[in-house]
Amino acid sequence: MRIVHEWGKHLSIEIEGVERLRYNYQLPWDTSPSGPKPFCHPIRTPDGLEMTALSPLDHAWHRGLWFTWKFVNGVNYWEEGQETEGRQITLAPPTVEGTQREGAEVRWTSDIAWRDRRDGAEKTRILERRVITCRPGQDGLLALDWDIQQTAQEDLTLDRTPFTTWGGYGGLVVRMTQALQKQNIVFDNGVETDRPTGQTYRWGAIQGQLDTGKANHAAFVFLPSPHNPRAPEPFYGSARAFSNFFGPAPLFHEPLTVPQGETLRHMYRVLILPRRVDANEVDGYYRDGFDQPGGTVWRNNINYRVTTTCTAAAAAAAAAAAKPDRRRSGRCSGRARPSGRQPPRTP
Repeated sequence: MRIVHEWGKHLSIEIEGVERLRYNYQLPWDTSPSGPKPFCHPIRTPDGLEMTALSPLDHAWHRGLWFTWKFVNGVNYWEEGQETEGRQITLAPPTVEGTQREGAEVRWTSDIAWRDRRDGAEKTRILERRVITCRPGQDGLLALDWDIQQTAQEDLTLDRTPFTTWGGYGGLVVRMTQALQKQNIVFDNGVETDRPTGQTYRWGAIQGQLDTGKANHAAFVFLPSPHNPRAPEPFYGSARAFSNFFGPAPLFHEPLTVPQGETLRHMYRVLILPRRVDANEVDGYYRDGFDQPGGTVWRNNINYRVTTTCTAAAAAAAAAAAKPDRRRSGRCSGRARPSGRQPPRTP
């Protein structure tokens, strides 16, 4: 696995010469951001086929795989082009660290400020620490563990558009490629549907066949942690022609309030599959991922650091990271190297 960091723009995960995933982020001084919030796109199969959509015509703010609430104290952080809209600003380029457990892994950590101008001057409503761990699995699988800790900078109400014929969405979601056919949504108890609207499950998945003339399948499986505030979480989505959207929706039934100074934590495991869903396989990843309260725990992890080889431009960008008036970018690539540190083993 190779890690490529385009400083100030995105970082990529490459496996056997294929860019499998790109995480895009936006710095405070970026004059041409890729979007007002971080997102993962493209996400590809081992053969290089794109599984995600970027800004489709029907919903231009849908970008691959991303996390956001619909409303934060009445400000729209979901849709774009609003008179007042929220932004998720990454305060500095993510720190990147490799790990190893039955194969290479990579983890990146970002500090993100949720900001808007509802009150005139720009104000931060939420400070978030986001940690994403990526590791490859068997037969082309990618597993992404999301650990999202959000500290309220004021008393918060996190809300959604109440469901009528649509609504209730918000949280971690995916918009799959328009080239998906024979799609459906499946859940841990065997239920299959094309339109979940707030029912609760341990895990859920959207899957289909990529329109390539061959039997190429793709799936995204969402496993919310049983320790999330509203576990088991509701799900919302659509698996219909040109509308392949899905994810957990913890605000589906009611808003969530967070007092100033308190931290809200959500954790998710996302399995990215170049094939259809196997329930036994997913159940195994669920058990392995959430084996003690308080976090996602990998047994017998050995931490590794990423050593990078950077261009001169990237080194200059690193030195300028704390200086918003200097807009430089660079490119670094690295592989996991042992750091010699071992965390406590799980009991």
